[in-house]
Amino acid sequence: MSRILVAASPVYGHVAPLSRVASFLAARGHDVTLLSHERFRSLAGEGVEYEAFTGAAGADLDAVFASQERLAVPAGPERFAWDMRNVFVQAVAPQHRDVQRVLAQAGDEPVVLVYETAFFGAVPSLLGAPGPRPVTALGLGPVSFTLSSADTAPFGMGLPPDSSEEGRARNREANAMVKGQLLGPAQELFEQTLAELGVTGEDIPFFLDATVLKADLFLQLSVEELSYARSDTPAHVRFVGSLPPSADTAELPAWWPEVEAAERVVVVTQGTIANQDFGQLIEPALEGLADFPGLVVVTTGRPAQLRDVPANARVAEFVPFDVLLPYADVLVTNGGFGAVQEALRHGVPMVAAGTSEEKHENNVRLAATGAAVNLGTEYPAAADIRKAVEDITGTHSYRDNAGRLAEQYAVVDALAEIEKALAELTG
Repeated sequence: MSRILVAASPVYGHVAPLSRVASFLAARGHDVTLLSHERFRSLAGEGVEYEAFTGAAGADLDAVFASQERLAVPAGPERFAWDMRNVFVQAVAPQHRDVQRVLAQAGDEPVVLVYETAFFGAVPSLLGAPGPRPVTALGLGPVSFTLSSADTAPFGMGLPPDSSEEGRARNREANAMVKGQLLGPAQELFEQTLAELGVTGEDIPFFLDATVLKADLFLQLSVEELSYARSDTPAHVRFVGSLPPSADTAELPAWWPEVEAAERVVVVTQGTIANQDFGQLIEPALEGLADFPGLVVVTTGRPAQLRDVPANARVAEFVPFDVLLPYADVLVTNGGFGAVQEALRHGVPMVAAGTSEEKHENNVRLAATGAAVNLGTEYPAAADIRKAVEDITGTHSYRDNAGRLAEQYAVVDALAEIEKALAELTG
């Protein structure tokens, strides 16, 4: 059995999957510590020690995400770039110090580092920064696959893939623009921070590539089609499907029998981060689907009172998707990676409308599978949502493509692949 440090960025969609991995590894007999924000301490399962970020790594990200400075930046690539520099790269140094603090607690005992795509605080140690280092590193991808490729445009731009000669020329130009201009300030801060932490040498990777390239093995928690098939994916990268449903149970709402009895169910969600303004998606969806011949189930992701809820709609803060989605005909979503994965695992086609965080990229990738309609906006019109839902329910191809992807998820066991990878790395 190994001593394992599991580290995750302080965002629910990043830390929740890693907490489940930590619980799984602890149940298998490993000595596991989970490192993330204090607010997520309750996610640590039985047998998992919890270490909270200290100093600047423990900043209140809710306040940052809701700040006027951030919201003044246009949603899409520009806000994505702002987030990368001011949230994720800014945290590299304090996260690195917390990683070293926990590694030092182990003394001479070797520690395996398991981290996720956006935990850039893992990179300094992997690039040789002075101080304690893990004996090996396993990267996990609970969010979209970010690695640069000759066959695709840069992550975050929301451009479809093109591996033709002309497409590769486009990709080279776009990658140069993103790395030098759009994400140039984030890369500059990344390199400056690494130098201040004692990383030497000139071979500093692009920050969005670093957590993938510098892992000894990297397991992307999805199927390859959702990340586009690429000719240059490194051999140490594996696509291992999604994590199985959580064993946690939640009380179902009193109206749940209506879900079981409905001939048609449309589920609407704005996720757990971009859900402060229900005027973006939930409210226009309720308006557009007010007389839809079926039941509309809205999950708000936070305590809320919605206005003008039509007679065919039911609202709850939370309903477990692994219970709800088997009844769904369509999911209307802003494109959070977790919701998309769960829907595809259940073979549910989607209407996607979101451009904040990484959702602009997610939704283009999703539509490319043929399992979704991407409305390509943060504020879709009610009529457009209604038309997209009707297109999906009236066209077999969307359900067929979602079912095809569900079959791909069904043949891989992510937890078994994680255990296998750890055995390879520590064997």
